[in-house]
Amino acid sequence: MARQRQTVAERLRVVAEPAGDSTALLPSPDPRLAELVRLLARHAARDFVEAEERKNGRHHPD
Repeated sequence: MARQRQTVAERLRVVAEPAGDSTALLPSPDPRLAELVRLLARHAARDFVEAEERKNGRHHPD
């Protein structure tokens, strides 16, 4: 896991820009792509939980 930096921003400027009309023209997502994203998200979540359990000294075998 990456180490957190102890830095502080003195000033932060946020600029919002409209998305424009191009986002309305996107086709519906491919179901295979949506399933891949779900699979990758589940895998990343599992890895995160396992890393936290190792860090805290708790590991529950499957």
